[in-house]
Amino acid sequence: MSGQAGTDFFKDLYSGFSMPLCEIDCGLKCGPYNDYGVPVCCDIHLVIPSAFDLEWKYLEENTDLWKPWSSSGPESGEPEGELQDGQVLLQCKGYQSCQREYRTLICRAFPFHPYLDSRGLFIGLAYYPEFRKNCWIISNLKVVSQPYKEAFQRTYQRVFETYPGCRHDFSSYCGYVREKALEEQEEIVLLGFSGEVYLIDPKSEEKYRVEYKELGAFGPFEITRELRFPDESKLHEDSE
Repeated sequence: MSGQAGTDFFKDLYSGFSMPLCEIDCGLKCGPYNDYGVPVCCDIHLVIPSAFDLEWKYLEENTDLWKPWSSSGPESGEPEGELQDGQVLLQCKGYQSCQREYRTLICRAFPFHPYLDSRGLFIGLAYYPEFRKNCWIISNLKVVSQPYKEAFQRTYQRVFETYPGCRHDFSSYCGYVREKALEEQEEIVLLGFSGEVYLIDPKSEEKYRVEYKELGAFGPFEITRELRFPDESKLHEDSE
């Protein structure tokens, strides 16, 4: 870690990255299709949040929402092997007890991760492809708000400056994403920081600007995206 970051660093990050992804509660869109009826981002069986050590210290000092995750619980797998240095796995009390001001950075960013090209440039947001069939947002990217994208950029730029190892880890992960996309003969969807959306060729890394309506939908959301519900109507109009 560079600099002398303390727990106030995460207080400031949280304050600047506090807005929701969109204007509606997207958890109500994915929850009904989840085996447990829980929003995918809050389902500990699918996503085990991590936090920087100092981030966990800040949370521990200010809220009782979180506790360290234990592999002796009902969750399967051994995610500790994939944990970045200087981080800890956490478990919250559950989405019904959420204290939004104390969500981890990972919670605020999900289902997105910073996308870095092979030169290491941070050029946008990409989603975790393994959650395409679980997360409503991934099938409805047009509803992601512009303030959210801008806050995502500011936040991770600060994180990368303070934790250069984190930048390296995300750069490596994005390399893996490109390899996997090439293997699957898929393109990578990239949300730009200024509202544009692109498809990236995983081999050449050329990016092509497209319209949101050209993007695919997945799982149960392939059908439901064609249906307009009252709470979505204005949201879709504003984003078009």
